[in-house]
Amino acid sequence: MKKFLSIGVIFIAGLAFSSCEKVIEIDLADSKSIIVIEATMTTNREPFTVLVSKTSPYFGTTSSELVSGAKVSVRAENGKAKYFKELSPGVYKLEKTMALANYWYIVDVEYDGVTYSARSFLNELVPIADFSLSYFDGFGIFDSGYKVNCFIRDPIGVENYYRMKIYVNGKLVTDEGEINLYSDKLFDGKLIGLVQHSAVFKETDTIIVELQSIDKATYDYFSTLESISGIEMIQSASPANPISNFNNGALGYFSAYSSDRKPIVVADFINK
Repeated sequence: MKKFLSIGVIFIAGLAFSSCEKVIEIDLADSKSIIVIEATMTTNREPFTVLVSKTSPYFGTTSSELVSGAKVSVRAENGKAKYFKELSPGVYKLEKTMALANYWYIVDVEYDGVTYSARSFLNELVPIADFSLSYFDGFGIFDSGYKVNCFIRDPIGVENYYRMKIYVNGKLVTDEGEINLYSDKLFDGKLIGLVQHSAVFKETDTIIVELQSIDKATYDYFSTLESISGIEMIQSASPANPISNFNNGALGYFSAYSSDRKPIVVADFINK
């Protein structure tokens, strides 16, 4: 792996979201618990996972409630359903099942007489081509340290969406107010540098970069989640919730994705 000292590459700039205040009239009689479903499946042989919970009533005092006893299944379009096991309240997993790219997958969650369904397209893996590290001097409330960016060769003629997740010393990095999302809308088929936003790292850190190739529905969900509430994943039965690909009024998302992971030892990288 080599450092990028100078490279003709197009960096994707993060979108800046602005917020405004408005008066919303809420009918409290209609404010009730809503099902929240978070479903993921990938090609990397990890168990497929579905988390099911209920929101607390809007303006309520109780936290979200895990939903036990749901009937959860997944199938390829026109395929046979496979059923999840509930390993703990609200946590459903399906093991020893392969997911293949270029197929639509459908998750069904049946609970209390209602079936909530969502579909997601599993895109081909787009591998990480290389990395770069740059030093940030810090400014105001922002700490100094190293930033990591990854480079990909975007497939030409294909609508691609990406999410970058970073783990430092084994823990997922969460930047308040930001989710690392990217689209190739303006950069189809090009060598692209995906700029990681706010987190900075030390020379002693070991980093794992995970690049997920996601579908548009997942991209839209996290984009609206970011614009509404930042990185905070708490959802409520309020009028403002991110776009969900589940039907029948459920919150949450189903994401089928492929992913590539690469490790970086910061000290080794900068000393090359």
